[in-house]
Amino acid sequence: MLVDSNVANSASNEISIGIAVKENKYIADIKEIVTQAYSELDKTVIWKKLPTNRSLRMTNTGKLDAEFLRVNTVAEEYKNLIKLETPLIYAAINLYCETPKDCEMALLGRIPVGYNISYKIYEQVCKKQNLSCYGVNTDGDPSILFKHNKLAVILSNDLEIAASLVNLDRVLFKSTKLEEATGHHYINKNHKDLAVKLEAQLSKRIKQVKANSKSIADLVKNNKMIEELNF
Repeated sequence: MLVDSNVANSASNEISIGIAVKENKYIADIKEIVTQAYSELDKTVIWKKLPTNRSLRMTNTGKLDAEFLRVNTVAEEYKNLIKLETPLIYAAINLYCETPKDCEMALLGRIPVGYNISYKIYEQVCKKQNLSCYGVNTDGDPSILFKHNKLAVILSNDLEIAASLVNLDRVLFKSTKLEEATGHHYINKNHKDLAVKLEAQLSKRIKQVKANSKSIADLVKNNKMIEELNF
């Protein structure tokens, strides 16, 4: 007798989680928080590395159990996902430019702004700020937008920039904050009862989340390759 793989998975102690962001030491810290929270509920996490849209579709249809880290508006489009309200990260979104003039021109919509297509929130920021944007598959390294796509301005967040600081070969000028974003864990509604318990576990770790987020923001702020602008 054949058993549906989704049913078999949901009946076991394994939780399959789609992860679409590039792995680095900062992501590893967040993954550890998620893994520990599930472990407290006697669940073993199985990480599934997938492209961002495919991962969302699979989790929404129940082929995966959860989404690792997504912005707080994902559930508006994917109705079968439950958002865990406790954030896993707080991150500012800013423009990063080769010159102050580039930032000024980008804010006026006169030159293009590149962004990592894996982050859906960037599309919203572009519309809200009337930026001339287009998304690129950067594989988690925003410096590709400068080097390969020959852009002078990119839209990025603290987590992305912190992970790519070692690859920067020039000083970047950082605009004032355009948006404050939070990243959340999502779980398929088939696990509604588990979501309640998981929320309680994550809420116990909020101090660790805030400390992680602050250390990432401070790393970017204090780096010699990043110069902050007042606009």
